[in-house]
Amino acid sequence: MRTSGVLLFIAYLGFISLGLPDAAHGINWPFVRTAFAVPMGWLGLVIAAGGIGYLISSFSVGYLMNRFGVGWLLVVSSLLVSSGLCGFYFSPAFWVFALFSVVIGMGSGAIDAGLNAYAAEHFSTKHMNWLHAAFGVGATAGPVIVTSVLVSFSQNWRLGYAVIAIILFTMTLVFLFSRHLWESDKHAPKKAEVSSEALVPVTQLQALKHPVIRFQIVFFFLYSGVEVGVGQWAFTVMTESRGISLASAGTWVAVYWGALAFGRAIFGFLVERFSVDQLLRLCLAGMAFGALFFTFSMTPYASYLGLALMGFCAAPIFPCMISQTAARVGKHYSVHAIGFQMSAAVLGAMTLPFLSGLIGGQFGLTSLSISFLAYALALFGLFHSILKRSLSSSV
Repeated sequence: MRTSGVLLFIAYLGFISLGLPDAAHGINWPFVRTAFAVPMGWLGLVIAAGGIGYLISSFSVGYLMNRFGVGWLLVVSSLLVSSGLCGFYFSPAFWVFALFSVVIGMGSGAIDAGLNAYAAEHFSTKHMNWLHAAFGVGATAGPVIVTSVLVSFSQNWRLGYAVIAIILFTMTLVFLFSRHLWESDKHAPKKAEVSSEALVPVTQLQALKHPVIRFQIVFFFLYSGVEVGVGQWAFTVMTESRGISLASAGTWVAVYWGALAFGRAIFGFLVERFSVDQLLRLCLAGMAFGALFFTFSMTPYASYLGLALMGFCAAPIFPCMISQTAARVGKHYSVHAIGFQMSAAVLGAMTLPFLSGLIGGQFGLTSLSISFLAYALALFGLFHSILKRSLSSSV
């Protein structure tokens, strides 16, 4: 249908734009910290500030969508992100810079959770995988844009943020002019007859009491911790405890992230040919085997195989679990559930890699990789608990 195609195209643009600011800090930070005369480690404060904003908005996205509608949510949230990036440009001091990071986090959390909630209800699992691959396109393009500005304009880090702000403001206008289309259900390819009871809004507290939702919150917390943690720590483990060269370790960490993005494109084709739950079961088992290879590596090639296997098998897990949320908990719970899941994912990405680092510092780098194996095995068990409880609640 024509309207569905328009909104799908806008959703892809939205996911690409959402990824643009994410990696910009990594490129700009050396220049930002010099300008504000702060320690290198204070980047963690900026990231934490953004994470706090993200948690606040994504956790509340169910209420916000029920109250204002997805159209206006996307407009205001995108405006928050572009305003926060403009704030970076004008920041006179570090504390102001950090406050604007909270603003960006609030906007990003609402866009991310809102788009995921809408896509889970209206678009196929195939497109959910491809939408998350589009986020990877934005995350790749962001550093390219910022680097180009730094090279072309005498290391002007403020201008890089301004360029991304203009792109996000353009996306705000796209959301503004399409806001009424988001409220229409005529284009929904997943259209089905639902009872009036299923359309009754539920509160956040009611949603949190749903047993499947609670299990899925823990699942997303663990999954995000594994995905981000492996990417953060694999280089250190390989170079400092296994004697692998810097070049080889760096290459295979890049392979890990590349396999994650490439896998989402591949699984976008597979999810319509096979059972989604069967694919998830196989991929979760593949992640566990990859973690096993990486943890008990006898040769560098076992480490490489483990990383590549974990990256590829992790690819469809996040988008497929989001896409299946409404089927597992019901349409009237799904908006809240997806918001909770996005919040749990951010919290897991912030805390579990840190916890694993503490374990590694106390007991050695081998124990650090063992922690990721433990998380992967826990994910496999949790998934089967979710399946069992989803079946029992639907009977």
